[in-house]
Amino acid sequence: MKPILGIAAVLALLGCMFYFLRHVSHAYTPDELSYQALVVIIILSMGVILGGCELFANGVENFGQHMNLSHAAAGGILAAVGTALPETLVPIFALISGTKQHGEGIAIGAILGAPFMLTTLAMFSLGVTTFILWLKKDRERPLFNANITALMTDLFFFIPTMAVVLCISIWGGTVIKSIGVLGLIITYAAFCKVTLSHEAQDGEEYEEKLYFNCYFSCSKTQANIVVQILIGLLFIVVGAHIFIDYITIVSMKSGISALVLSLIIAPIATELPEKYNSITWTVQGKDTLAMANITGAMIFQSTIPISIGLLFTRWQLGHTELLNIMIAITMATAILITVKIKKRLPGWTLLIGGIFYMAYIVRILG
Repeated sequence: MKPILGIAAVLALLGCMFYFLRHVSHAYTPDELSYQALVVIIILSMGVILGGCELFANGVENFGQHMNLSHAAAGGILAAVGTALPETLVPIFALISGTKQHGEGIAIGAILGAPFMLTTLAMFSLGVTTFILWLKKDRERPLFNANITALMTDLFFFIPTMAVVLCISIWGGTVIKSIGVLGLIITYAAFCKVTLSHEAQDGEEYEEKLYFNCYFSCSKTQANIVVQILIGLLFIVVGAHIFIDYITIVSMKSGISALVLSLIIAPIATELPEKYNSITWTVQGKDTLAMANITGAMIFQSTIPISIGLLFTRWQLGHTELLNIMIAITMATAILITVKIKKRLPGWTLLIGGIFYMAYIVRILG
């Protein structure tokens, strides 16, 4: 009885939060809501997203253990797709619930912001974590000890894919965009097939406990793992829906470009799960799982969400958006060249992502 009551309590909490936030949005017009109230609601919605992603990622890792997958496969597909859901849902909800101008601007910003944030800020966070562990004497050298073969494979998928997206964005017409969508979907399917074939390295272990087992005494069965994954997904959907509603209101109320707002704020909020999980796995010495979570999400974001953008928006990009794509390609190429030459990944290479990120922010706000 205890597990059922625990799960019911989680769902009740989600329902109450959703009702409260929706009641606020219908009780007041955008002009009547203060910026303080909007910020509080956006932070709450981010909390819902992160809570859902934590449940989802934890369940997915346990599912990966249950299916006897390698860290590269579990991180590159299961964890990556799970934590990438907010970024994918933001443009979908923006197109459904936003006005044409604001909805499309937020959608394109969220779609392009995701791979950019992953290649810059997320990589930078892994580099910082690596150096902190080295300074604390928890590592002999400031090296990121990921599966180099799996990493190079991921980058060989990501770089050409983003290069094709860049070409389509500059020269593509309706027919070219349609062909591009088909190519992107095939590319992701091929990536999944290759990633699932990666063999586990020596010493790979899963130590993650199932949250439902720890807090609600649910047995660690496949059925309960799936239930936790679905509840996490529900949190993500609700949180993303609320988040996009209020990001749109802030954009309209402040006069800030919806595209700029979504290029900076939306990706920071929705990429937190990848950063949090990958940093945690790095501290635990699970570098392959940490890196695969980032690179797997990069490939997912460069194929599926961009396909949505090509199909359902005009996809007319300006210099700022094109620069976003070029920086993502450049940073990924820098990592690929480094590991190709050195056969390892020094932490300083990952720190370059922070330089690219700051330069881009200065460019947007300048």
